Amino acid sequence: MIVQACRVGALKLQPFSRAALAPSLLPDPLAVQTPAPTGLLIGLNLALQLFDGVATYAGWQQFGEANPLLRAGFEMWGAGPTLLAAKLLAILLLLLLARVPRRALVGVGLVFTLGAYAALSFIPWSLRLLI
Repeated sequence: MIVQACRVGALKLQPFSRAALAPSLLPDPLAVQTPAPTGLLIGLNLALQLFDGVATYAGWQQFGEANPLLRAGFEMWGAGPTLLAAKLLAILLLLLLARVPRRALVGVGLVFTLGAYAALSFIPWSLRLLI
């Protein structure tokens, strides 16, 4: 009950309940659908992480690395250990995101990371390595 019964002058207000309104007027806020099944989004994100690691390792000697953090890591620890650590961290963060209780935010976050890796890794590396 949001409003308790009260008396204002001669007007008596009745308790308000969501059920009193037609269901079509107020959609259930808990029934938010994610953009795609979470498992599919996690799988696609993990596949892009794997592609990004392999493509970066295959292409960085020929084209260099644009990411300054990875470039510094390559100089300090080498390409293999740096990429392994970076990809493991990215996968850990994806799996942590997937466990967030607010499912709508999980879907949005996974779609965002999928789009970002597709635009900033998959397309550029595909064009460079295949052309």
